[in-house]
Amino acid sequence: MATLRPGKIDRRTNNPSYTRREYIRVLPHIKITHFDTGPNDKFPYEVSLIVKNDVQIRHNSLEAARIAANRYMEKKSGEDYHLKIRVYPFQVLRENPVATGHHADRYGNGMRLSFGKPISRAARVKKGQKVMTLYVHEKGVLRAREAIRRAAMKIPMGTLTEVRKVS
Repeated sequence: MATLRPGKIDRRTNNPSYTRREYIRVLPHIKITHFDTGPNDKFPYEVSLIVKNDVQIRHNSLEAARIAANRYMEKKSGEDYHLKIRVYPFQVLRENPVATGHHADRYGNGMRLSFGKPISRAARVKKGQKVMTLYVHEKGVLRAREAIRRAAMKIPMGTLTEVRKVS
């Protein structure tokens, strides 16, 4: 059975971006179900998750971060927050499956036709860019910081938390 590759393989952004969907027969579906969660009221504070370096974040990592933050805020605050995912996974990740094991040379292609098959999607995020933001009232700022901390554990690079008063 095929398993998910480690995230450290896909987190670097030194390759050119690959977003051309015309050449791909079947695109992997994006696992992020909701980019906006909660009531869209006027909240006075925003707590944001910011990445420290350029990074590619896979869509399942973004969904895991969203679930972690949303679950914590639902338990602690009820419906008194708004969660927004600020990046979209446009990047298509490819893999050249290499046959290994006994008699692999009989059915493997090696580096012939090595372009690879699309296996996943990722969001390319620049240094200092916001990945997700929680909008809360003043009494929920500490809970929002904890929710962002839990979401940051699912992101593959170092992150910062920014708390700012929205005007």
